[in-house]
Amino acid sequence: MINRRSLIGVSATLAAARPAMAAVAKGAPDVAVVGAGAFGGWAALSLRERGLDVVSLDAYGPASPRASSGGETRSIRSGYGAEGFYSAWAMQALALWKRREAEFQRPLLYPNDRIELADRWLPGLIAQRKIFEDLKLPFEVLPQADLRKRYPQMAFDDVEFAFVETSASAAVIKARDAMLVVSEVFQKKGGQFRIARAQPGAASGRRLETLKLGDGGALSAGQFIFACGPWTPKLFPALVGPKVGVYRSEYFYWGPPPGDARFSWPNQPAWHDHVLGGYGFGSLERGLKYSPEAGGRVTQDPDTAERLATDYLLKKGRDYIGHRFPDMRDAPILETRVCQVDNTADTHFILDRHPDYDNVWLASGGGGHGFKHGPMVGEYLADRIQGRSADPQTEALFRLSRRPDMKPG
Repeated sequence: MINRRSLIGVSATLAAARPAMAAVAKGAPDVAVVGAGAFGGWAALSLRERGLDVVSLDAYGPASPRASSGGETRSIRSGYGAEGFYSAWAMQALALWKRREAEFQRPLLYPNDRIELADRWLPGLIAQRKIFEDLKLPFEVLPQADLRKRYPQMAFDDVEFAFVETSASAAVIKARDAMLVVSEVFQKKGGQFRIARAQPGAASGRRLETLKLGDGGALSAGQFIFACGPWTPKLFPALVGPKVGVYRSEYFYWGPPPGDARFSWPNQPAWHDHVLGGYGFGSLERGLKYSPEAGGRVTQDPDTAERLATDYLLKKGRDYIGHRFPDMRDAPILETRVCQVDNTADTHFILDRHPDYDNVWLASGGGGHGFKHGPMVGEYLADRIQGRSADPQTEALFRLSRRPDMKPG
């Protein structure tokens, strides 16, 4: 049985008290958070809500098209194969998302089924079924005939069954809207946001004293969080570079036929295809979204790399849509998006103190699944910044030293 208490060493309750922190230079913020994406944005908001003076910095602003947290949609789901920890964390995150959606008074969550298509029982699906049973999460296993009845807009000739995760634990998130409102609320609650390029600056012993800013200035703070996504290996090439690789994902949005709601939310479920690869969501204003499996490390600088779709993946996407959605075979592509994601070799996050500085924290390795966990990561980092110990298993899981080096190529 999975013990959720042992898996989750994070309290979602906002702290009213402010624990003692290291001395801060007069006029300097308690914490400077570099990066306003899913990890940094939520961390800045959580810290500000606990009464700390926080500055959030981002080179391009929240929801930038360069960022891994940009784009129209991301998913929240609890299906993680054998990774029961993240299944439990996702459920905690979903509860926080719902609470925040009510607070922000802005629609962010679009609950729907999520189906995992398979032609056999893969080891990960076997483990996932047991995890869902242990966590008491509702699910179904639908054979091909039932899939055809429930989702007639899709073709299942090569599918034996689907693991169906219900809307109790799965939803599509308006990603861009979410990151914008997180920054807006952070500022309304007294946080300071600045568009600025920042990197480690002056240090004294085991303390980082300042950030070096792109305009030649400097910013002092008591503590620092670097949550820079694909830029983290660039900022810390010797420390993080071997542990984190940057990968490319491409997304295509197909336009449904006029007046046809079959391919739009909530009629079209989110899906992950273990037979042909890739995943997608029903249309939320933009079109039916599909991302083919891409793979491959990105070597370009995230500041200067162009986000243009490749002919290879475009053809792969067209072939897939024609196969899995026959009535969308000739549908036009309305938009394309390219996202660069930072991932560790074992796909676990890095949420750890810098080994050389007692007042510096690293939040990296979000990969293709980090966005949904943003509220949990924010609370976790806020707890650690304030000196609260984490559950030992959780702390060990996120430790930088436990991440294996990436393989060359």
